[in-house]
Amino acid sequence: MNPKLLPILEKLISRDVILQFFKPDNLPQSALAYIRHTYAMCRSLSWEEHDLIETLAPFADNIEDSFREGNAPDDSVYHLFEDGSLWLKTNAYSSVWTDARDFAVEILLPRMELSRMDADLLRAIDMDDAVEAVKQEFFHAFATVLREDGIFCADARECWHAWTRQLGDSLAEELELGGSESGRKEGERFASEYTITA
Repeated sequence: MNPKLLPILEKLISRDVILQFFKPDNLPQSALAYIRHTYAMCRSLSWEEHDLIETLAPFADNIEDSFREGNAPDDSVYHLFEDGSLWLKTNAYSSVWTDARDFAVEILLPRMELSRMDADLLRAIDMDDAVEAVKQEFFHAFATVLREDGIFCADARECWHAWTRQLGDSLAEELELGGSESGRKEGERFASEYTITA
């Protein structure tokens, strides 16, 4: 990195809450991408400072993968970088993490409810077991509702998969990623339909 960049990075870090916990000489790829994207044409910087910011690696050079919530340009997106760092970008805010696994443990997992892009990120960082834990919460809640309603089901997963066969795997998994709350709701829906058809 060009040594002339350090004072500029220090200045940007001091005024940007997203970067406040980083050191200018030890920035992860996600933070450097965020800086280049956010400040390359910032009016508060001189032309020389702009030129120096543009010497940072282009965004595409270090990206490992991106996971988007939908197809619209302003949908939330996770950018995972080769060094394992993460940039979460939404239309309301950004968040930069040195380690995507820290983000997963501190932000995603306490909720025990995942979106499709959350699950894709977790799988990309070898945290498949966390995705399975959320699904297990779903099936536990689903089975509990069935048991409380007196519906015998030896294997909640088998009952669920048989019932949702027409939904397709993608939609069924989205519901499973909703964790225990989704499992309870789907259990109640299953129980009400079971009662009608029984």
